[in-house]
Amino acid sequence: MFHATETILSREGYAAWSEEYVCELCECSRGALRYQFPNGKYDLLPAFLETVIAQDARMVESLGELKPVERMYLFLLSMRFRPPSPATRALLEISMAARGDAKLFELIEPVIESANARVLGISTGVTDPEMIALRCILHGASMYSFQKDFSPERLSQSLGWILEQLPIPPAVAARTAEMVRVRREVSEAEVKNR
Repeated sequence: MFHATETILSREGYAAWSEEYVCELCECSRGALRYQFPNGKYDLLPAFLETVIAQDARMVESLGELKPVERMYLFLLSMRFRPPSPATRALLEISMAARGDAKLFELIEPVIESANARVLGISTGVTDPEMIALRCILHGASMYSFQKDFSPERLSQSLGWILEQLPIPPAVAARTAEMVRVRREVSEAEVKNR
């Protein structure tokens, strides 16, 4: 059900997601979905987000001890070689949709907030201008993947240009290849588990 949710959200957007559509892709009954997720999307979507964030957290942890600024640069550098994944696009769709659904927002907000600490290594209320700027670049690069004219090559070129303007920590440059390798392995493992 998570794979179906990711597929629908990343390809067609939140408006296309429904329990019926998930069940159709999973070839299961709505009763089977409701057995696992009694409150439908209000149980399924937060659980899906938790799974995506836990996967990203494991990937970052596999790289060893990293400062928050190093994590941000590593994500930006790795996006040059691998654009936002379908899971990331699905996460963004849910996050944007929750702005118009107070109940969904209440359920996912703690999960999203935990991502900042678990994946990016930053706490709520960060005021460091560099961290905020890097976060804006990361989110903007991810949002670009929704554009009609999205191109992985143009994303790579634009991130390359902006990263050339920034003071990348030396330790990060050495770890970029490792981050890209780990992201690919996680993606391949995810595909095998479906």
